[in-house]
Amino acid sequence: MFNTIVVGVDGREGGRDALALAGRLAMLNGGELIAVRVLPFDYYVSRAGSPPYSSLAEQDANHELEQALEEAGVSASIRVLGDTSPARALHRVAEESHADMIVVGSTHHSAVGRVFAGDDAAGTVHGSPCPVAVAPRGLAGQEWPHVSRIGVGYDAGPEAAQALAFAARLAGGCDAAIVMRSVVASPIAAANLSAYGADWLERSAEVAQEQLTKALSGLEVEATGDVAVGSPVEELVELSKDVDVLVLGSRGWGQVRRTMTGSTAAGVMRNAHAPVIVLPRGAATGQPGEGELATADTTTPV
Repeated sequence: MFNTIVVGVDGREGGRDALALAGRLAMLNGGELIAVRVLPFDYYVSRAGSPPYSSLAEQDANHELEQALEEAGVSASIRVLGDTSPARALHRVAEESHADMIVVGSTHHSAVGRVFAGDDAAGTVHGSPCPVAVAPRGLAGQEWPHVSRIGVGYDAGPEAAQALAFAARLAGGCDAAIVMRSVVASPIAAANLSAYGADWLERSAEVAQEQLTKALSGLEVEATGDVAVGSPVEELVELSKDVDVLVLGSRGWGQVRRTMTGSTAAGVMRNAHAPVIVLPRGAATGQPGEGELATADTTTPV
């Protein structure tokens, strides 16, 4: 499933967590790893650059990457390049290598065992040409079990269908079960509640259940699902406690096959307990997610 995985390794804890996750994903489905270290552009020859200094910086970065790979017990090719944006550099390598996945770590400000997409991680997700996996903090020092449960946030939209198709492929490759959750968001307090009927939540939950049941019936892997009422971010974060990896589609709009993080996906990434994989539109099915307009539904977009 993963022929090429690009992983950002920055010499800090987040980079070690990303490398640990990338290595485990590669073991699940095979694939080549490319470990990328991005140096600030000032290290390179520019208006006042120093060729000897740039060469030394590259040598140090290569050595650090080799050490990180040895400590992680992971084999990977190494790329060291300069850029003003680590996210842009990772995108460049992913595009050049036709990567199937980019893996990044969480910021050091997150709690251990939680995903928190910092500036670099969030920037990598935003605009990525392929799915992006974000490792929770501390993953490198933890025993990550065999992937037996894959969570999916599902709202019946085209992006959610693509996330489900991706999760089904992943589950088939590692003999895992899928756990789906559809969230019906209750009306916000400031809304004009006169627009909602007295049985609005009940009817919305029924529609969501029908959509979920239909999606489950089309899967060829073991799968279960439930409908929750509440905050989509909070409910999906709760789901992340009970699964080994959580897969989300992104409904933020941008170029086709680019991940533009929607509000729910961004919120989940900041709080999830398990690794989170966010898909760009069209990554799983070859369709951009714009070809047909989804009918209005009662769930909140991921």
